[in-house]
Amino acid sequence: MSHAPFSGLESSEPRRVVVAMSGGVDSSIAAALLKQAGHDVIGATLKLQECHDAQGSRSCCGVDGIARAREVAGQLDIRHYVIDCVREFEREILRPAWDEYSNGRTPSPCLICNERIKFGQLLTWSKRIGASFVATGHYARIEPIADGQHMLLRGLDTGKDQSYFLAGLTSRQLSALLFPIGHLTKAEVRNIGRSMGLSTAETHDSQDACLVAPGQSFAEMLRERFGAVMPEGVVINDTGDVIGQHKGIHHFTVGQRRGLGISYSSRLWVRAIRAADNTVVVTSREDALLSQRLAARGMNWLIPPPAGDDTFECQVQIRYQHRPAKATATLRNDGAVAVSFHKPVRAITPGQAAVFYDGDKVLGRGWIYAE
Repeated sequence: MSHAPFSGLESSEPRRVVVAMSGGVDSSIAAALLKQAGHDVIGATLKLQECHDAQGSRSCCGVDGIARAREVAGQLDIRHYVIDCVREFEREILRPAWDEYSNGRTPSPCLICNERIKFGQLLTWSKRIGASFVATGHYARIEPIADGQHMLLRGLDTGKDQSYFLAGLTSRQLSALLFPIGHLTKAEVRNIGRSMGLSTAETHDSQDACLVAPGQSFAEMLRERFGAVMPEGVVINDTGDVIGQHKGIHHFTVGQRRGLGISYSSRLWVRAIRAADNTVVVTSREDALLSQRLAARGMNWLIPPPAGDDTFECQVQIRYQHRPAKATATLRNDGAVAVSFHKPVRAITPGQAAVFYDGDKVLGRGWIYAE
């Protein structure tokens, strides 16, 4: 059965393409569409953790995903390889994530993993075996622009769009990538899988399966992994009164309401985390979480602001499930960007990514920090 083509290689001569296969339906269909288009497709699954590091959870250490990827590669009659990235994953993702938690920030490990592992290590490996492109099952799109550059756009399925997680990639990386399902909806992807009889057609989406087993706290898992000892501290309210104790600031994130470990007469939310004095500030007023400003540094521009234009209008997304909010961005002399939202947004969180958009176009990515 023939299926809708994708924007990428449908009209080019056959190429060797490495598909990052996670064992889910999305990467399976990406591989299937490329194979159907006549390309030499090779499946590759990244091994990110050893099972003995994951408390025996097969899903957490990736064994289940590897097995499913191998099975569907067999169905598609393509070669499949497992690439050992365990050391790189700990060095580039897990250790920096713990450093963020221990300093009162909430990390974005999936974004960094895309930048350094999936589209770092995997691109290097694919070139070594003579592949022209790497493809994944992300819901996002890539389009060429002037001078051989490429821009990143949202996937057409707005409910599944993953451009936020890819905003730290460079134009050079984008030129070697394909997102074959970016023009499809999730329902269409599953229907293709069913029509082809693929074993992954009904596979549930796995959220952060490479990071933590179900029921685990990612931050606490990292603390145990690296043998860190976190000092206890106090929890204070809006007026500075001590209302509780905590066993480490890594247990908290801005906007958190559940799991605070405090008995109080009203609902509480985490408003701020002060690493300097090991204090967690909570509020009983949800509107106290609203803010109209943030600062972002470590900018990665895919579409740089026009030369000489230090201020521009855009939309800014401050977490994956956040609806982008209209804002005015101002470039600062130190390379950071000051953002002023047109309306207040909730729970701006240091350590998370701020992704800048112009409609569907991704302009760039920065890291939110507290000044």
